[in-house]
Amino acid sequence: MRLAHFEFDPEADRLGEGPLSEVFKAKDTKLDRMVALKVLRAHAEIDPQADLRFEREAKHTALLEHPGITTIYELDEDQGKPYIAMEFLEGRTLDKVIRDRHLSIQELLKIAKQLTNILGKVHDAQLIHRDLKPANIMLQPDGHVKLLDFGIARARDEASITQHGMLVGTVLYMSPEQVRGDRLDARSDIFSLGAVLYHLATSALPFPGESFPEVCMAILEGTPRQRPSEIRKGFPSSLEQILMNCMAPEPENRYANGAAVYAALNALGDELTGTTRRAQLEGTLMIPPIRYEGPTDESWNEIAEWVRADVMKSLDRNKKLEVVAGDAPVGSGETDFVLRMSIHVEPDHVDTTFQLETKTGGVGEPLSETMSDMTPDAVVMAEDLAPRAARTARRMLTEAAMAPDPALENGEVDEEAARRLALEAREILHRGRSRHVTSCAVRLRQAKEKNPYCAEVYAVEAEMLVSKYLAWEGDHIYLEESRAAASRALRLDATCALAHTALGFGNHIQGHAEDARREYRLALQQFEDDDAFTRRLFGALQVREGNFKSAAANLTQAIVKCPHLIAAYDHLYVAYARLDRQAEAEENAVEGIGAGRKRVQDVPDDMDARMHLGMLYARLGRAKKAREVLAVAREMAPKDGFTAFRSALVLALIGDTADAIDSLYVARDRGYLIQTEVQFSPELESLVGNPEFDGLFD
Repeated sequence: MRLAHFEFDPEADRLGEGPLSEVFKAKDTKLDRMVALKVLRAHAEIDPQADLRFEREAKHTALLEHPGITTIYELDEDQGKPYIAMEFLEGRTLDKVIRDRHLSIQELLKIAKQLTNILGKVHDAQLIHRDLKPANIMLQPDGHVKLLDFGIARARDEASITQHGMLVGTVLYMSPEQVRGDRLDARSDIFSLGAVLYHLATSALPFPGESFPEVCMAILEGTPRQRPSEIRKGFPSSLEQILMNCMAPEPENRYANGAAVYAALNALGDELTGTTRRAQLEGTLMIPPIRYEGPTDESWNEIAEWVRADVMKSLDRNKKLEVVAGDAPVGSGETDFVLRMSIHVEPDHVDTTFQLETKTGGVGEPLSETMSDMTPDAVVMAEDLAPRAARTARRMLTEAAMAPDPALENGEVDEEAARRLALEAREILHRGRSRHVTSCAVRLRQAKEKNPYCAEVYAVEAEMLVSKYLAWEGDHIYLEESRAAASRALRLDATCALAHTALGFGNHIQGHAEDARREYRLALQQFEDDDAFTRRLFGALQVREGNFKSAAANLTQAIVKCPHLIAAYDHLYVAYARLDRQAEAEENAVEGIGAGRKRVQDVPDDMDARMHLGMLYARLGRAKKAREVLAVAREMAPKDGFTAFRSALVLALIGDTADAIDSLYVARDRGYLIQTEVQFSPELESLVGNPEFDGLFD
C-alpha cells in the first residue's frame, strides 16, 4: 500500500492500533528510511474532533525536543487520510517487559530517572500527557526510554476538546481528579507516574479491581491497598516513600512536576547505586576464582576470569578497601570480607550469583544476590557480564557499609548521645551566622562517632548543607549533598521528620514552592511534638505565596512552641499586615521586640534573633533602634555574609538605600548572596531600578 511517499503492507507492517488510528512500519521512499506511520482511521470521521486531536498530537510531540520523545517528521494528508510520519523505534513497551520479567531495583531506578527527566521536559513546555501507562513507554535495546502517544496530551492553557467530566486516559493509572473529570495539571501525570512505577516495582497494580467501576472506586478511596514493601520484601523504604508521595490522593501533597520527581530519584538513586560520597567498607576484600557450571567450552572459563579481573579492578578504586585475589574465610586474619561469585549457564538463561561475606559477631554473614536475565551467548556475555557484575558488587559493598554495625547491637555506641549532639548542632545552626555552620559540622562529626546510624544526625547534616549553600556562593554541590544526607536519614528511619524539613528547606530557598510545601507537611505530620523551626519555614513560605491566613496560623504555633524564635514574629507581622489586621501586626511586633531583647541578652551570639529584632524595629518605623541593633551586629560579625545580607533588608526598610546596597555587595563578596534570596525578599523592592542594585550580579 502507498500513502503519499510512504510504502507499507497493511497487515505485515502493522505496529499497533487505537480507537482513532493505526500505526505501521513504512518506508519513506523520498529519504530511503524506515518510519512509523500513524494513520487516522476512516471511521474516526464520525468524531468531529478526531482531526483536531490528531493534529494536536503531532504539534505537541514536535514541540518537545528531547531524546526521550519521538521525533516528528511530517504531518500531512493523502487520499483523504491524515497521517503523521515519525521516528521508527526498536524496542518493547513496558507492559510487555512487566509480563516477561521482574525488574531489579537498579533497572527500575534507571527507567524511572529517564522517564521523569522526559516528563520534566513535557511539563516545562506547559503540557500534560494525560495517558501515562506502561504501554506508552518504550524500552529500547540500549536501555533508553521513550515516552509515546501524545494523542490526548493538552497544553495547560488550551481549550478542552472533551466534554466536562469525560474520562480521558487509561483508568488503571488515572489520578483521582482524572477519574472525577476535574481540571488537570502536571500533578495528575505525577500520580500516573507513581502508579506505573509501582506496577514496575511490584508486578501488581496499585488500584486493582474486577471491573471499571471497582478500579475507579479504589482510586477515589485513596492510597494503594498495599505498600510496595508489603509485596516485595526488602524494597527500599526511601524509594517507597517517593512512590507513595507521587500517589498522594490530594494533588497538593504530590511532587509538582516531573523535574521534582527526577531530583528526588536522582539523590535516592545515587544512594542506592553507590555513586555519591558516603559510607564505604574498610579493610581487605578477597575475591576467590569464580565458580563456573555449564558447557565445557573453554571460552566460558575465560569469560569467568575476565569477569573476576574486571570486578577486582572496579572495586579497587575504593581507596579504603584493599582488593586481593585468593580464598580464605572471613575472620582468618587474612581478610575482612570475601566476595564469592558463580556463573551457572543453562540452555535459555544464565544465573550469576554473588555472595558477600562480612564480619558480624565473628561469623561470616552472607549478603546474596542473583542476576538471571542474561542470554547464554558467550560473545554477549563477554561484553555485558563483567560491567554488570562490577556494578552489582559495588552496590552490595555499599549496602554492607550502610548496614547496622554489630557494635550498635552490642550497645557499644551511645544512640541517645548522638541524637542529643545532633539537636544541639541544629540549635547552633539556627543562630544564623556563617561560623555557626562550621560549629554545627563539628558537633555532627562528634555525633557520628557516638552512633553512625542515627537518622537525626544525617537529617541535621542535610539542613546544615542547605545553610552552607546559602553561605558559600550558592554552590549547588551542597544541595546535592543535602538531598543525599536526607535520603540516608530516611533510609535509616522512614519516619524521620527532620529529614523532610531539610528537603523542604532546600526546595524553599530555590523557589520550588510546591515541593517545599509537600515536605513541610510531611515533616509536621511525623513530628511527635511539633517543631517550631519547621512551622516558621512553612509560615514564611506561605507568606511568600500570599497564603497569609494559613501562614499566620503556622507562625502563631511556632511562637507558642518557641517564644524566642524571633523570625516567626517578623514573618507574622507581614502576614497580619497583608490581611489588613494592622493593629494585630503591631501588637505582635511589640511582643516580638520584647522577646527578641531577652533572647539576645540571654544568647548574644544568636545573630538570627538579633537581625529579626532589627527587622521588627524597622517595620514599626523605629529607624534609630533598628540602626542601633545593626551597629552591634556588625561589630560582632564584621565579616559575616549572613549578617550583611540581613542588614541590607533592615536598611532598605528604613530608607537607608546607599547603605543597604553597600551591605548587599559585602554579602555577595563574602560568598553569601544568591539571586534567589534577592528575588524573594520584598524588603528590597524599593531598590529596584537603582543602577547599583541592578548591577549586583553583573
